[in-house]
Amino acid sequence: MERVSATRYMEEGRIADISGEFLPGLINLDEDVTHVLDVLCSGGYGAWIVGGAVRDSILGKAPSEFDICTDATPEQVIESFEETIPTGIKFGTITVKSGDSQYEVTTLRTETGYGDGRRPDVVEWGTSLEIDLSRRDFTMNAMAYDCSRELLHDPFGGKEDLATGNLRAVGDAQNRLSEDGLRIMRAYRFMDRQEKGIWKPDKELAAALIDNRAMLALVSIERVWSELERIILGTNAGIVLARMNRDGVLPAIIGYSVPLVKFELLTEAPRDLEARIAILMSSLKSLELNGILTRLKASNKTIKRAKLLHFLIHNTPHKNELRLYRKVIGDEVETHSALLSLMDSENELVDRALEYPKDVDCLIDGEWLMAKTGLNPGMRLGRLKDWLYRIQIERGYTSLSQIETALCTITWNHGEPEDWPKPMWP
Repeated sequence: MERVSATRYMEEGRIADISGEFLPGLINLDEDVTHVLDVLCSGGYGAWIVGGAVRDSILGKAPSEFDICTDATPEQVIESFEETIPTGIKFGTITVKSGDSQYEVTTLRTETGYGDGRRPDVVEWGTSLEIDLSRRDFTMNAMAYDCSRELLHDPFGGKEDLATGNLRAVGDAQNRLSEDGLRIMRAYRFMDRQEKGIWKPDKELAAALIDNRAMLALVSIERVWSELERIILGTNAGIVLARMNRDGVLPAIIGYSVPLVKFELLTEAPRDLEARIAILMSSLKSLELNGILTRLKASNKTIKRAKLLHFLIHNTPHKNELRLYRKVIGDEVETHSALLSLMDSENELVDRALEYPKDVDCLIDGEWLMAKTGLNPGMRLGRLKDWLYRIQIERGYTSLSQIETALCTITWNHGEPEDWPKPMWP
């Protein structure tokens, strides 16, 4: 298929069934997304940028992605492009490849019935942009932009809500949240205006968030965790999570009510997911923290690091452990220091640990150790090497002669290797 030039056919696209406000240059389009719009419009279909790209553009932010809606059916979208992926064809979404980019193109539709509290029971393709926007979650996300005519279609007042910091559901808030429990999590995420503070839900949405919190049980835990991650990493995470806690939503997710002081600490915490989790759940035992994160299906990497930082909040090294602590903990020493400062705990020794090297190579190898001891390869040899490596780190040894002296002073030829010291902290 020959690539059409930018905006060559866009003006041929169908006009929306609702009026629009003339806002020239609202969205800056690159060649790839323009091509998608042009191809759809050249077929006589309507095509509009919707959702987050419109919202971000009104806020003066460059969109990170572009979602497109059209009155072309999914089959017509597939026929219009050379490279497509039927990612959500059941619900009208086709992923279109253009240049080096991919765009979700979704057919205008009506929805009825939400028996599972997550997805509509019946989806029918439509031609009305107004009806399609009416099924969306919040007014700030229920706007569309006609790039050819430079018209903003905003039937529910999303632009004004953005200006006033008002978070409002499209239509009846109770209905919107009962249709899809994930919208509860999205509402709290959208409350965070980053550097501009907090979007406040209106009275109807605020009540609906509490009334419908049981709907979260119908949402896959992976989706809940995905939203919760983004909330925890938000600029105003402490404020948003405190509201979730007060509304009973956070306890419904993690299983307990978090003490208020933890949210106050999050405001000053670094934007570090695991560090913030460790602070938020610092009143728990390690096994409890592990159980919650496992149930939420956090990644193994996140669970492991959150448990480490959680441990570090409650533990600091002794003076004679600083070298070993520095080697084992590595870059987390600085994170540990920051967490202790937030918690108003003593961190002098932790700061001192930074004076020592974090990268310490073992001075000996198996061949050297076999030559000195007559041991054969096996567990005893490996554990002895670990023991000597620990001694090297603890004492700051830098030569083989020092290691050899240490070897002469330990009872390596007696006892069980399982009981010998390892290069570990604590």
